[in-house]
Amino acid sequence: MNQKTLDLIHEKYQESLRKSSNILEIVKNLYNLSKDEEVDSADANEFYSFVDGLRACYRFRENTFASTNITTYITITVMYIIIWLNETYNLHLDINLYSRRKSLESELSKILRKSSETSSVNIRDRFGIRGVLLNSCNESEADIHIHFIFDALSGIVAAKNRKMKKEFIDWVDSSNGINELDKQIIKYVLEIPFRIEFIKDFIRNPKSNDYKSLQFTLTIQMYSNVLPGFQIEIQLKSLEMHKQAEHGSASHDAYKKYLGDDGAEDPINKVFVVDDFSELNIIGFTSYESKENDQDGIHFAKEFSDRRISTTLVPKS
Repeated sequence: MNQKTLDLIHEKYQESLRKSSNILEIVKNLYNLSKDEEVDSADANEFYSFVDGLRACYRFRENTFASTNITTYITITVMYIIIWLNETYNLHLDINLYSRRKSLESELSKILRKSSETSSVNIRDRFGIRGVLLNSCNESEADIHIHFIFDALSGIVAAKNRKMKKEFIDWVDSSNGINELDKQIIKYVLEIPFRIEFIKDFIRNPKSNDYKSLQFTLTIQMYSNVLPGFQIEIQLKSLEMHKQAEHGSASHDAYKKYLGDDGAEDPINKVFVVDDFSELNIIGFTSYESKENDQDGIHFAKEFSDRRISTTLVPKS
């Protein structure tokens, strides 16, 4: 898009912020303020694809409470699958599970970037779980552990391995170390029809920038009575892979991809940025200074789970 169109979207974003008192109203107002706008013909297709993406954004954000609960329940289920793997296969997997909801500004920027694609905008990582393997092991050992975890999640949560799923359920039912509430949560999750898709194995096929992880999307089937179409991206990586992604060349290249050919910052980075917080009246959103000043996750990703599973911390059931 040209700068004139980006400036228009930026202005509409400022207006939507001023009109809103919460995160959902921001999206609704931005859509209503943008849907009847006319832009240069060269930008028309991308602009209206972006506007259509706002409709999807609003629809999914309406279900934020339920989606956050489902993500929390999935995290709990994954946690017990790791514990079961440790007990059943005499492993010593030490893993940190981190759950988050994508920030609104990050989602809007991604919708805008993806609006140039020919297909409809689809954001699969509004919710995400990252599992970081903390074991001290070489890359080959980490590869084996991570793919073993993936096979277990695929077999149990997506029901790809009925025998494994039954063995896990039997273990949960007979375990005295799992409280009744968690047992009910696990049962609830395992009754939801999931499918696994968009598998990207960047461990065995690393990106050119040496980024490594095994990531995939868990999608709830459309015939489900529970949040049909809900998607969550799960990433599995070793601690070394995580450090490389956060601080190494992979992190540097992730930054570079939002730069133009001349090295200038991508102008999309400046579209969804608050100009003046004094004009806003959004509860819990008062500045970019810290996450404490952004309670709803408008600028910062909303973190709601951070759990470590280790044989040194979790007693056998």
